[in-house]
Amino acid sequence: MKKVITFLITFLLIPSQAMAAHSVKSGDTMWKISQQYKMSYADLISLNPQISNPALINVGDKIAVRSGDTATDLTDYAKNLQSVTSYLYGGNNPPYKTDCSGWTQHIYAKFGISLPRVSRQQANVGTPITFQNMKKGDLMFFSSNSDKVINHVGIYLGNGYWISNLNSQYHVKIQSIYDSYTQKYFLWAQRVI
Repeated sequence: MKKVITFLITFLLIPSQAMAAHSVKSGDTMWKISQQYKMSYADLISLNPQISNPALINVGDKIAVRSGDTATDLTDYAKNLQSVTSYLYGGNNPPYKTDCSGWTQHIYAKFGISLPRVSRQQANVGTPITFQNMKKGDLMFFSSNSDKVINHVGIYLGNGYWISNLNSQYHVKIQSIYDSYTQKYFLWAQRVI
């Protein structure tokens, strides 16, 4: 229930740019939505693991679709996983039970981008980006270690927010880039899109 409430709050309170999500209207079915966006039914289902029964969608539900804007599609898919993913260190069952780097690896793979399994290795993919120059879809890297070895990764959502499969207490969480955790432990970002 907590994950469902968090998911709803995210779509209502977090500012968003053009969303790659379809808002279900009366008469919509997952099949009709897949045809409207020229997607296969299987692809649409795979992008929406928060929908436990595709035959039972409700007016107002947000359905992730492919818009052609990879950063928007990727971040919308990540937000959909709030009600789905549980944190498990070393877990290898994404999107259901995994850690931060398994989670990002899974998300980017959905959009054709191959990442290594662990955050330290992911930090070497793409182009380094400073805090001030981050764009939606950039990977954000953190270290809570005194030696500054990377031990966490998240995804920048844009508009001053990022999302991550944070830990076993919070699971998938959206945070401000100006909160104390981010400001204390952020190292740099990488652009891979």
